[in-house]
Amino acid sequence: MQLNTSSSRSSGRSSSRRRSISSILNSARFDTFSLGVTGIDNRQAVIIEIGTILTKVGYAGEFVPRAIIRSEYIDNLGKPQKIFNESFKNSDEYHAFIKLFEIIFYKILLTVAKERRIVIVESVLEPTYRRDLIAKILFEIFDAPSILFAPSHLLATFPFGCSNALVIDVGYREALILPIIEGVTVLNNWESSAIGSKRVEERVRELLFKYGKIITSSGEEREISVADEFLLGKYRLFEDIVTRFCFVTTMERGKQIQKSGYNTSENIPKPPCEVRLPFGNEMIVVPGIVREWSAEVIFEHNDDIRSLPQLILDCVFRCPIDCRRNLLNGLILVGGSTCMKGFYARLQSELLELMTSNPYSSKLGSIKSVKFFLLPNTRIELYGNWLGGSMFGSLEILQYRSFSREEWLTSKTVPDWISRSYEISQNPGKER
Repeated sequence: MQLNTSSSRSSGRSSSRRRSISSILNSARFDTFSLGVTGIDNRQAVIIEIGTILTKVGYAGEFVPRAIIRSEYIDNLGKPQKIFNESFKNSDEYHAFIKLFEIIFYKILLTVAKERRIVIVESVLEPTYRRDLIAKILFEIFDAPSILFAPSHLLATFPFGCSNALVIDVGYREALILPIIEGVTVLNNWESSAIGSKRVEERVRELLFKYGKIITSSGEEREISVADEFLLGKYRLFEDIVTRFCFVTTMERGKQIQKSGYNTSENIPKPPCEVRLPFGNEMIVVPGIVREWSAEVIFEHNDDIRSLPQLILDCVFRCPIDCRRNLLNGLILVGGSTCMKGFYARLQSELLELMTSNPYSSKLGSIKSVKFFLLPNTRIELYGNWLGGSMFGSLEILQYRSFSREEWLTSKTVPDWISRSYEISQNPGKER
């Protein structure tokens, strides 16, 4: 269903008549879709989405992931290590993924990979070497019968049943925007910028060191020092603050904040209340300005890094002229950052204003509306890509689209999914 954010949040009576995901989670969390269970052995496929910070895992046909875990493993010293570590060599990354898949199959799903087909939900910018590495591990170590590498942006459209949409994935390291036109990913029109959750956490750190306080066990206040940074990282407080307490303010107030240069000496209306969090034997005070100002990094207009609204309009302008209105009336947001309160309303306001100013007013013509695809009362932004993989994995066509173990042993490389579609169109009856 397609809803405008300005009306979707006030349509309580109409949403109560619709059957949303949240209304059936408790009673049918692990029920399969009516589409049926896929596979020649009548077993549900395993759906895995490995993100920079979080990994979602579950079975095909389920409405929500069985588990959402951190993309980490425990090393030989008993310390958690991130899967995506820039200091890793190829051999280190190889062993890290093996340990991650051991956690997924043996501790969470309680199954073996050789009994089920596997769907890997991946970004279109995933490096080729990493796809080959995952395939090598699953085929040669876990004996998986087949794997499908599916583009996450295309899968995000499946829960809404739409063929035209602009998918906006605001992840940890970057925001990636990709148009879907008539069910086809328009790869030459993608836009990307480093304005993900990592940038928001960095802004939280900057503001917290500038305005935050620590209350000692004796009740005295002190400044946050560099020596405290180790504990802040150990307790993941920056991430915790972004996830639990940060929100996106209104466009008018946001412009005031940006104009002030994030300086409290300027005449800015009263900020929201502060919060206090445990910090060892002390308490850390997070001022309201930290909660409100941090998300502004996503909407700042500057020459170095484009804001999210600028990325969206640049992407739409590069698309065919007859598709632009449909794309702006079919925005799909995915990624943890988009779950912040006020995100939809702020993004809509920013887009509508940018569309009336140069150079976008002359580029986009008479388009005056912006709409989003939403599922009421859910946090589908967190797992929308995975849910699309779950829907596709429940179809019988999965066995024809998958890359088999026999093919891997012959070629030792995973074909690009675009080339894969061409090969299937030439020989549609071949079963994998």
